[in-house]
Amino acid sequence: MSKKTLARNPRPNPSMRCGCPPCLAKYPGDRTPVPADEHTGSWEARYTDPQGKGRSKNWPTETAAIEFLEQTRTEMRQRTWLDPARSEITLCAWHRLWWPTQTGEETTLDRDSRSYRNHIEPHWGALKLYEFSWLGIQTWVNHLHDENGGPLAASSVVKVFQILDRMLEAAKRDRRMPFNPAEGVKLPKVKKKHPEDRRPPSYAQLWLIRSALPDYMHTLQIVAQETGLRWGELAGLRWCNVDLVRRVIHVREVLTEVRGRIRRKVYPKSDAGLRTVPITGLALRVLRELLADEPDASQTRSEPDDGLCVNELVFHGRNKVRRGSKKPGVSEGEPYRAPLRRSAFRRLWTKALENSGVGRKKTRKVTVEETDPMTGRTRKVQQERTEWWPAFHDQRHAFASRLHDRGVPEVIAQEILGHERAGKVTWLYTHAAADYAGQVLAALEEKKPGRAGTKKPLRLVA
Repeated sequence: MSKKTLARNPRPNPSMRCGCPPCLAKYPGDRTPVPADEHTGSWEARYTDPQGKGRSKNWPTETAAIEFLEQTRTEMRQRTWLDPARSEITLCAWHRLWWPTQTGEETTLDRDSRSYRNHIEPHWGALKLYEFSWLGIQTWVNHLHDENGGPLAASSVVKVFQILDRMLEAAKRDRRMPFNPAEGVKLPKVKKKHPEDRRPPSYAQLWLIRSALPDYMHTLQIVAQETGLRWGELAGLRWCNVDLVRRVIHVREVLTEVRGRIRRKVYPKSDAGLRTVPITGLALRVLRELLADEPDASQTRSEPDDGLCVNELVFHGRNKVRRGSKKPGVSEGEPYRAPLRRSAFRRLWTKALENSGVGRKKTRKVTVEETDPMTGRTRKVQQERTEWWPAFHDQRHAFASRLHDRGVPEVIAQEILGHERAGKVTWLYTHAAADYAGQVLAALEEKKPGRAGTKKPLRLVA
């Protein structure tokens, strides 16, 4: 080919199937193509990226190659050009690059990691970034919902989708994708619970539940209902932070459980979690009795780096040393202190709900995929998942409703409960505790002719 032909951009790629003069000169001899004036093969469009690296792309026609070059040069001038090769990595490869940049609570990161492994990686892991489509993501979200035979409730589907959405948005910001294909995906609507399921348990119901719990868990349940502390705050409560003289509890740290390992965490759920909570008379009495029954309890103040220091914990489990294990200062079979585990207490709580007759059981069927270890094939099986009311956390709802009923201002309730916004306290708790039907009925009955009694006005609850 001539120098003029070689310098063309786009330039024709020599082909044995083309009959133009340059191609005939490149491949002389017996030729089947009919001689032609114009090139009928592909065209190579060459350009230089912002880093100075030469690139090229083939197009079937000269017009398409010219349009590509004009578009590429415009994107480079506007600083919007994306390297196509950067979107050719799989989602698994991108996850390995993206995950170390994630920060936040250790428990939240552990939850997101499990959601990715269980629901995102099996379906999307081998797909390249440029292969993602809005329709594919929308179909996947629909199939995850339990109403369509999927394994997850609507709230869990939202959390799983948010992880994929964050990954694709990060790929867009890293200039690997021109847009986020997850934008505009419609998520399943979280159904509101029935008012009876939102209403927290009464203190009479909590008394019945407590009577069905083991004796050594009675103090834990009483302090939970009388202070509104979260589970991690109760499990991490230490005697050095309990002032029985001034009748206050200083919330300074919590216990977290990640992948079966319990750790001390200096700060609770948020900065608002660092607070001082008053101790009621009932809670004061049971805490004094608990301290008197445990002479080995330590009121020293240790640092989180010093380890769990279980002898400082107010609430703990009773474990026995397994056969063959060796624990300093503890003989085999002798009970010893151990941090509370949420999973172990949940079994006791569920059993107490069932035995007391207070709990309400709700069962739903979900479809999950199981892999046969022998054949490696996956199959769909149905499983039953059970939800119980009330949950242990609902005692916080009962405590918040009690504060509201006694006229405690929302700003003070915010401080006691450890929320960052007072309005959130009202929205979360008081609407669940209000007996709207009962208030309306009482107001209507009071207006009947000849009805004795004091007229009670309706209370406005946010």
